[in-house]
Amino acid sequence: MSALRPFSNQVDSFQQLVDSFFGRGNMPSLSDSGFNMPATDISESEAAYNISAELPGMKKEDIKVSLHDGVLSIEAESKSEHEEKGDKQIRTERRYGKFVRRFTLGANVNEQAVEAKFEDGVLKLVVPKLKEPVTPKPKAIPIG
Repeated sequence: MSALRPFSNQVDSFQQLVDSFFGRGNMPSLSDSGFNMPATDISESEAAYNISAELPGMKKEDIKVSLHDGVLSIEAESKSEHEEKGDKQIRTERRYGKFVRRFTLGANVNEQAVEAKFEDGVLKLVVPKLKEPVTPKPKAIPIG
């Protein structure tokens, strides 16, 4: 076990070097347990937004998708499968915990017609746009 620790530190050092080279100095390292946001792709056509989020190892029942006032939210929670049987954990790179990811799509989306599919660890969403754009009306906010 002790022979693996120096290798673990070398992997993290290499990851930091690569991140800094590509200008990703604020990216989490492999050992940063607070990072569990899914990789997400968003594309736009004239008719809709298409969103794909990688959620490997997740179950459909553990994922919640909502859209309100043009803000799409993806929430999920993954639980650790590690059982205490006297084994010592050498390295954990898989992410566990709850996350919420939000994307502002704007007011011109049809919140009632969103399609969602979860297959092979990938959540795919189609968010149709409204045919007639909605122009939000200015709202005066009283100051108390």
